[in-house]
Amino acid sequence: MKQPAIIIPAYKPDEKCLNAVETIIQSGFKQIFIVDDGSGREFAHIFEELESHKEVTLLRHAVNQGKGRALKTAFHYILTHQLPFEAVITADADGQHLAVDMVKLAQKLHDAPDKVVLGARDFKQKNIPFRSRFGNRFTRMLFKLTTGTVLTDTQTGLRGIPVKYLPQLLTVLGERFEYEMNALAALRKNEIDMVEVTIETVYIDDNKSSHFHPLRDSLHIYKIFIFYGLSGGASFALDIGLYWLFIQLLKDSSPEMFIILATVAARILSSLFNYYINRNKVFKQGSSKSLVRYYILAAFIMVASAGSVHLLYAEWLGRGEVILKVFVDTVLFIFGFVAQRAWVFRKK
Repeated sequence: MKQPAIIIPAYKPDEKCLNAVETIIQSGFKQIFIVDDGSGREFAHIFEELESHKEVTLLRHAVNQGKGRALKTAFHYILTHQLPFEAVITADADGQHLAVDMVKLAQKLHDAPDKVVLGARDFKQKNIPFRSRFGNRFTRMLFKLTTGTVLTDTQTGLRGIPVKYLPQLLTVLGERFEYEMNALAALRKNEIDMVEVTIETVYIDDNKSSHFHPLRDSLHIYKIFIFYGLSGGASFALDIGLYWLFIQLLKDSSPEMFIILATVAARILSSLFNYYINRNKVFKQGSSKSLVRYYILAAFIMVASAGSVHLLYAEWLGRGEVILKVFVDTVLFIFGFVAQRAWVFRKK
């Protein structure tokens, strides 16, 4: 494989960016694309110095559009000009990605030209800021649940990408920090293999130079999970409410079967609501097959729920049927979350 190009989105960079680029050049990389993401006039001298290197091509945004859009700008430029690169390596502008690690990614791309290579940091080290440690653990868990893929570092910006995958990545939704998570999900969805390479874990001044805003940008990253949780929560509340109502209506007339009958009736109505929300608001895709799969899954969960609650109520406790229902369905909710991702709403 020919030497990959380096892509660096930069928003209001400082001397650390200058030092990082010089080190990258000294490491032998011949082409660096830097995207000025609307940094403003006060940072013009930084970009002028960066552009003075013959290895640097400077691309500009008139206003800040976000890291995702900056990456897409560089991808688009490379594809439009049909530049002779077989791979690119994306890196951050704050000096936290080392040139030696970029060399490691370049070597891995050479050894595995069909795979996307991710630089994985070690979050077990004591010097990791709390927000970074927590954020990585949380997104790693969500990524595993929603894609079935286990990654050590889902928030890494150091990524080696074969150029043949750039057209697909240009279609991925997201303009800011959420784009990087969406890109990982899209790679998994399109069955593109990802491999991790351990890199140095560098945090400068407790990562204060980062433009990542935990609350705002986490909302963008996690919104599909938040919407799914809200959908599930609303459906769960509806199901419990209907379950309680049917318990009151059936307990006297059918003392032996009222739990099972109430579970079935409540689940049918709440599942109709849940399917509509998930298809039209969460996953925004579906077909007749997804409807059939959804109800196969719903039937299985319904049987598991009714059977488990009935067994626990009849054989062990003899009371607390609503509390038992909440406990059992919480466990089944996690199972249903994974099953819908992997089977019901999967891509054709």
